[in-house]
Amino acid sequence: MKRKKKGNLFKQDRARIFKDKRGDPYQQKQKLPDPTLCPNCGAVFTKGRWSWESIEFVENEKLCPACQRIEDGYPAGFVEVEGDFYQTHREEILHLFRNLEEQETQEHPMERIMRITEEDGKTVITTTGMHLPRMIGDALKNSYQGDLEISYDAESIARVHWVR
Repeated sequence: MKRKKKGNLFKQDRARIFKDKRGDPYQQKQKLPDPTLCPNCGAVFTKGRWSWESIEFVENEKLCPACQRIEDGYPAGFVEVEGDFYQTHREEILHLFRNLEEQETQEHPMERIMRITEEDGKTVITTTGMHLPRMIGDALKNSYQGDLEISYDAESIARVHWVR
């Protein structure tokens, strides 16, 4: 006698069991008119994304999410770097940060370093995107080893801590 396979009685979205009302306050709620220019940085919103495309005629202007974050002082990522090794190789590591930012910003205009500050013997880098802190942390770990901790908050904020 063959047994009948029991199927699912309901289909469940396993990616998100509940609808989370929190999220990135700088994420576009509606599509912007195509094309739209950011008056601060010159990025252009076209074909559904921000890019560095050059458009001859643009009549719509709106601050891009990265410029809005910079203006509001509300970063999406934090990188904390500290330790004796960092203090002796500080300039070299800061150049690494700037090179990574330049590479990432060419492809993704919303990933930028907002500010680099010194606090209590450690350097804190704030970014406009969540991906750049992860890239910086991975580059530090791959290049100089050390201890790396990466966490993501519920408010869409990436936190990276590296020490050596």
